[in-house]
Amino acid sequence: MKLIKYFLQKKSVSVLLLVLVLFGGVFSYLKMGKLEDAPFTIKQALVITPYSGASPSEVQTQVTDVLEEAIQSMGELYYLKTENRAGLSKITVYVKKEIRASEMQQLWDKLRRKVSDVQGKLPVGAGPSVVNDDFGDVLGVFYGLTGSGHSYRELEDQAKWIKNELLKVKDVAKVEIYGVQMPTIEVRISPSVMSQSGITTTDIIHAFEGQNRVVDAGGIESGMNRIRVESTGNFYSLDDIRNLTIVSRSSEHFRLGDIAEISEAYQMPASNIMRINGEPAIGIAVSTVPTGNVVDMAELVKERIDQFSGKLPAGYHLSCIYDQGYESDVANRGFIVNLIVSVLTVVAILLFFIGFKNGILIGSGLVFSIFATLIVMYSNGIALQRMSLAAIIIAMGMLVDNAIVVSDSCLVNMQRGMRKRVALMRACSSTALPLLAATVIAILTFMPIYYSPHITGELLSSLVIVIGVSLMFSWVFALTQTPFFIQEFVRRPRPAELKENLFSGKWYDIFRSSLHWVIRRKYLVLSCLVVMLYLSAWSFRFIPKVFVPSLDKQYFTIDMWLPEGCRIEETDRIAEDMTDYIRTYGETESVSAFVGRTPPRYYLANVSFGPQSNYAQLLVKCRTSSMSRQLHAILQDSIPVKYPEAFVKVNKFELSPLTEALIEARFLGLDMAVLDSLTGVAIEIMRRNPKVADARNEWGNMTMVIRPVYDPVKAGMLGITKADMIQSVKSISDGFTVGVYRDKEKKVPVQLKSEVPNVTDAESLGNFSIWNGSKSAPLSQVTERIETTWEFPQVRTYNRQLSMAAMCGVKPGHTMAEVHGEIRGEIEKIRLPEGYSFFWDSQYKDQGEGLQALAKFFPLAFLLLVVILVALFGNFREPVIILCVLPLSIIGVAVGMLLTGFEFGFFPIAGWLGLLGMIIKNVIVLLDEINIQHRSGISLYTSIVEATVIRTRPVLMAVTTTIFGMVPLLFDVAFGGMAATIIFGLAFATLLTLFVTPALYTVFYNVKEYQR
Repeated sequence: MKLIKYFLQKKSVSVLLLVLVLFGGVFSYLKMGKLEDAPFTIKQALVITPYSGASPSEVQTQVTDVLEEAIQSMGELYYLKTENRAGLSKITVYVKKEIRASEMQQLWDKLRRKVSDVQGKLPVGAGPSVVNDDFGDVLGVFYGLTGSGHSYRELEDQAKWIKNELLKVKDVAKVEIYGVQMPTIEVRISPSVMSQSGITTTDIIHAFEGQNRVVDAGGIESGMNRIRVESTGNFYSLDDIRNLTIVSRSSEHFRLGDIAEISEAYQMPASNIMRINGEPAIGIAVSTVPTGNVVDMAELVKERIDQFSGKLPAGYHLSCIYDQGYESDVANRGFIVNLIVSVLTVVAILLFFIGFKNGILIGSGLVFSIFATLIVMYSNGIALQRMSLAAIIIAMGMLVDNAIVVSDSCLVNMQRGMRKRVALMRACSSTALPLLAATVIAILTFMPIYYSPHITGELLSSLVIVIGVSLMFSWVFALTQTPFFIQEFVRRPRPAELKENLFSGKWYDIFRSSLHWVIRRKYLVLSCLVVMLYLSAWSFRFIPKVFVPSLDKQYFTIDMWLPEGCRIEETDRIAEDMTDYIRTYGETESVSAFVGRTPPRYYLANVSFGPQSNYAQLLVKCRTSSMSRQLHAILQDSIPVKYPEAFVKVNKFELSPLTEALIEARFLGLDMAVLDSLTGVAIEIMRRNPKVADARNEWGNMTMVIRPVYDPVKAGMLGITKADMIQSVKSISDGFTVGVYRDKEKKVPVQLKSEVPNVTDAESLGNFSIWNGSKSAPLSQVTERIETTWEFPQVRTYNRQLSMAAMCGVKPGHTMAEVHGEIRGEIEKIRLPEGYSFFWDSQYKDQGEGLQALAKFFPLAFLLLVVILVALFGNFREPVIILCVLPLSIIGVAVGMLLTGFEFGFFPIAGWLGLLGMIIKNVIVLLDEINIQHRSGISLYTSIVEATVIRTRPVLMAVTTTIFGMVPLLFDVAFGGMAATIIFGLAFATLLTLFVTPALYTVFYNVKEYQR
């Protein structure tokens, strides 16, 4: 109380501190970072290892197993998932969710050491392994460069120049280039020429190594000087390669250009292809430094691009694909508007209840709390983003609760004739402890979210911090700034204006009568509430459940998978045709296509797919977010019909990473055939459900493999080795690397290819000539047989066990929870052979982990809550009354969700936890008022009724300000469900506070009406 007295007496100090808070808040807002969404750590890393020529099974047993054995010794490891394709091992390392962001870099260094230590154990030709530990980095500014009439080489050169220019921009951390086509030099030669000339691939390789190697020629001494001698003869043009001399085993000399056709080309097959509106393109992705402001950085990048755009050579065009800075600015401006509307709404309600001057004074406390919170956010590096701004709006009503209680108590004291200073000190002293306890409890209800190790906990951590800080500031300002302003600006009522009975009148009498009626029928009322609680809990089965909501953006993505084994050129053709189709709709602004693998992570929740030739992703940008919703709905129905050969997913942007499929029934075991059979049974069950979409096997369809079985006897008689055979076959389409051409800093591979008619099947392959430099023979003459067989194009494992999943999506209008609930029982009844296991993966697993993580610290928060309540009241009855009221809030939540149609998920759960804090605060202050009334000598029954009457106006003011302050969030796609939970839950909780709490009090204290 001394601090409050000091604040009231030292006016100059008080004014200075408040002014500093205002200016500090404005400064912090202008300087603090701005993001679109709250950052979270993607606790995954990729370990990629090439093993050219190996089958998926060989990759899995010879490479992946070795690496997994080393990685699994890490104590921080959660689980491993692997994808093994021909020639490539891809291990996704998932670490425990409890690991915090600050520990991740040290962990990835440890992973890198583990992987490095076992490189010597990998088979010859495998590796080196690459650990991608910046897998979760976001390059939020994404541009695309197109060049009509320009080659990929020219596009790449221009993109590199742009990259160098952008690296000079302030706060740019790095620039990645996507979609570059690897240039090659093709040396096409006929097998018959190779055979006639006696030249082998080894001869060509030796010739390239001998001439193109950079050799130190030393220098000569000339008097006092040493003159360097520069070696020449390196390749600087195609003519240099054409003039290369090849010496055969018979010592004959040949000019390469005389026996082969030499030309520039690109590596086939391409690893990835990018197009913008159908035109070939190269992507340029820019990231900001960790301490930078993405909005400012994006604006500076745009200004730099505008400066040199006019200087680009003819035909080049640089277009913006995704600008996180702009999106962040739009999101922030939208929330700032909502925030201003919320503040004005709260102040307007205060004006209605307590008049202009008192309303402005209490409303000013709201502004001071927000500005002080901005200072703390800036000093702790919490950016303005969707979560932190939503936190301020969510806390809006609660921020004025404390000020309302203090000011109302003070005004009532002055109406009773107390002097202003005495009224202020009495109001602060009587409410400080209950309000502190209520505020701390309100913060504690969010504690399980903050400490949740799940990604949702990290996503909402800034929301919890901002709410906690702002609530504590609201308590501080309620006990300092509010009484100071009342002292300075509120006139004490004159004796003639004093009222003998402050709580009388028509509405107070109606309320008293209603309260008497409820208390007299308390058991009937409580029984009805129990029934309503049961019905509300039962009604949740009719509320759609979506764990994390989608976002309202002008973008959406389309993932497309063609059957396994498709050439990337065919995938590119379908993606280009799909792009043209989407652009026929007027809602479309642009379509960017990424074939072969996903682009750099330009948005945090993006998921990585590829490399795989049958995959493509389209990023569709619409003119407005409403048009995006319309086109998304249209394409969700029309795309699968128009392109039946492809599996297509039309995705909205979400706050958490998407999964490959909504529902995954995962089987683990030793034998692929058994897993395939079990998965097939699950897929059939899925397909029988009319709500299921695209039931499929995770491993995809089996693909054809042509397998020449080398015959060492036949081939030995011809002097043709297995290496000769493999090199010759590889030269048919892919090409065999025989040398390197240095093009500035780039090493361009020189690939030997055979000039032969199209080889498309086993028969034509058997007729293809194999050579060794002196002899040639058809492939069929050096093999036992050329067999055609089938294989899975990928082999997946989960924690070092073979793993196969039955996957499916859900049709529009249904949810994962709904469909999963219908198919779950039948799939779980599938009989598993000994040694095989099963679990639900994907969203079901992720949601279960999220709820478990949320519940992990709930008992501790509950225990602390109970301790505070018991310490505050000094008994167990009042805390039990409060705990009995809390579950009844579900009634209002259920009604709200059913009326508004929002999905129930993690955000509404978080809203409900916050709602509990609001209810507890109101009930604490009511119970404290009952005790104050009773200690003053009033009978217990009368104390219950009159305390409730006294608390009616502050409760209604606090509830109304909170509800109307939350209304702007109702129209936000992400936070609408949370807002509906709080609005309807709090509206019903008001009835619980004003009617049910007094009734419960009379039950627990056995108060009879006649005791009044």
